[in-house]
This record gives sequence, structure tokens and C-alpha cells, in this order.
Amino acid sequence: MKVDEVAKRFFDGSRAHGQSFVYAAEQRLARSMACAAPPWVAPSHLSLLGAGGAALAAAALVGCHSWPELVWLAPPAMAVNWYGLTTDLPLARLRGDELPGSGMAHHVAELFSQIVLIVAYGFSPFLTLRAAGAVLVCYLLFSSYGYIRAATRQAQQMAYIGLGVTEFRILLALWPFAAMALDVPQSLNDRLPAIDVAVFGLALAAVLGLLGKLLKDGRKIAAASAAATPNQDK
Repeated sequence: MKVDEVAKRFFDGSRAHGQSFVYAAEQRLARSMACAAPPWVAPSHLSLLGAGGAALAAAALVGCHSWPELVWLAPPAMAVNWYGLTTDLPLARLRGDELPGSGMAHHVAELFSQIVLIVAYGFSPFLTLRAAGAVLVCYLLFSSYGYIRAATRQAQQMAYIGLGVTEFRILLALWPFAAMALDVPQSLNDRLPAIDVAVFGLALAAVLGLLGKLLKDGRKIAAASAAATPNQDK
């Protein structure tokens, strides 16, 4: 049995695991939104809309230095980002138009959206650039491992302790208001802001958790490979 077949056998048995809290409800809603989309809207249009929503939210976050009222623009812009990048692939499947370009447009727009938002937070009044860098490193590590799992026929959306890309997007949308409630903007000029300590600690825990998950998945795939070897010899 080939290695990719072993991985498929292992991952198919665990496809229902590792989903986020809102995954099932979100998928039902995504199908409904895809069915309601006008005929002239293409999946690539929705991917572009999602990326545009992220760019608008990022501009609003950075602009909060000069115009604090722009903070109210960030959540609606992120909602546009969520709508576009949640509906594009279901729309492609609904129309039988699952071309490689549709998937590429979605994933590029998703990566662009999350990266530009995290970087924008580093230049906003709600997070230091150091903390945003730590969040970005964690995001890239988790998304990379998620794409590796997808390449081995695992479900594309990987969640960690129930948190997936949608939950992460919700946290990004709500963080400015939580930061203001915690007086984060007033403490950013401190030598070692409390938010940096908190983010670095959470980032370290997340990376260690990812390493543990990587080792666990590796052992399971190795066990599946060993179990498949006698069948191959026969």
C-alpha cells in the first residue's frame, strides 16, 4: 500500500474530528448563502470580495491612530471578509465549477486576509508589533500544517481545541473592543506591556500543542503503515 493511501486510510477515519465549534452550522449557512447568490456572481468574485473586506478592515485598524471612530468599521468589514471566503467554494461546488483556479483563489485570498489583518493589528492602537509578529508566526505554522493535512486527504479546515479559521476571525473582529476594555492602548508604550507577555505565553503554548499534535499524527500514520505492510506482502 502506498504512503498516500495509508494517509488517506488514517485520515478518512478521523475526518469528523478536529472540526471547529461552528463548523457544522457554518457549512449549512454557507450552502444557503451559495444558493441565494445571484447568477452573475462567480466564486472568484466572492474570493475577491473577501480579500477586499480584509483590506478595508486592516485600513480601519491602522487608521484608528488618527480617527478612533474607524474601529466601528472593522467588524462589518470582517463580516464581508467572512461572507466572501465562506461562500465562494460552496458556490463553486453548487454550480459544478470546482476548477483548480477556484480553490487557488480561495486559499490565496484567505492567506492574504489573515496576514494583512494580523500585520495591521501590529500597526494599530490595539496590539504591539511584537505581539502581532508572534500571532503571525503561529498562524503561519497552523495554516501550513492544515494544508499538509489537506494534501493527505484530511478535512481542509483544521481546528485546535475547537478553534478554526472562523473562530479566529471572530476574535480578530472583537479584539479592538476587548483591548479598549482592558486599557491595552494606554499600556502599549510600557517597557514590557502586559499584552506582550500574554500573547507570547499563549503563542508558546500553541506551538508546543502543535508539536504534540504533529507527533501524535505521525505515530498514528506510522501505526497505520505498519498495519498495512502485511497486506501488501500478501
